[in-house]
Amino acid sequence: MTAHVLTAQQRDDFRDKGFIGPLTLMSVAEMEALRPQLAAVMDTPGLAPAPSAEQAAGRLASLVADRGGESPVPYIECRHLDSPLVHRLCTHPVLLSAARALYGEDLLLWRSTFIAKAPGGPAFQWHQDWGGVYAPGEEYGLEPPLHFTFWIAISDVTEDSGCLKFASGTRAVLPARPQGPGARATLMMDEEQVDQDSVVSMPLRPGQCAVFTDRAVHASGLNTSGSQRLGLAVRLTVPAVKVRPHFPRHASVVVSGQDRAGLNTLAQAPR
Repeated sequence: MTAHVLTAQQRDDFRDKGFIGPLTLMSVAEMEALRPQLAAVMDTPGLAPAPSAEQAAGRLASLVADRGGESPVPYIECRHLDSPLVHRLCTHPVLLSAARALYGEDLLLWRSTFIAKAPGGPAFQWHQDWGGVYAPGEEYGLEPPLHFTFWIAISDVTEDSGCLKFASGTRAVLPARPQGPGARATLMMDEEQVDQDSVVSMPLRPGQCAVFTDRAVHASGLNTSGSQRLGLAVRLTVPAVKVRPHFPRHASVVVSGQDRAGLNTLAQAPR
């Protein structure tokens, strides 16, 4: 497959709207062939430890597909650090070509997260991924706060299964409040803060992705489809950003160009 190069209009749309997509990384058949291998990855824990009950309270991770009361974090968080398959998906040539068109040659992969929404799974309220913060005073993320996300569909992601939706054109960091009592509860915003006339839904076929900034206001609906909705959120930044590790063995991976800043602990691609 020839690597995708974004058009000038797509680059302008990304800056103006905060998101673009769908972009096609691979065919439906190619992604469906990977699903059993990805399921096997998610059946075994990776490097991220299970958080304490206090750390987990109010986190979006607590809303993903049920694991019988066990924390999903070791199974879904930063699997590009231990799984060659997940690393290859996070560094797909089409993805990296689009990323370079938006942010230049030098890029770090600092985080990846499988996001599974079970049949009947809940809606995710409106929120921003600004800076990767848990909450004021509980930051784990980025300084300066700058990153962008490729949200890759592994399953069909439809309106019925709760596809992503975006409030187009948001540039400001909007007021938000923790969705639960935990000190690291995800910061969410009220429905009234969102201009409903600007909302754009983003259904995706397997192998497609959406790309969005850390200020993009986004949400997803209930999964009423009867099937699991599965995606992989790939978070990239640039080497001038200092990444604060969010578990003891966490490190960033250079996925394009060079790390000329030397600010971050780096890991090699898994073999």
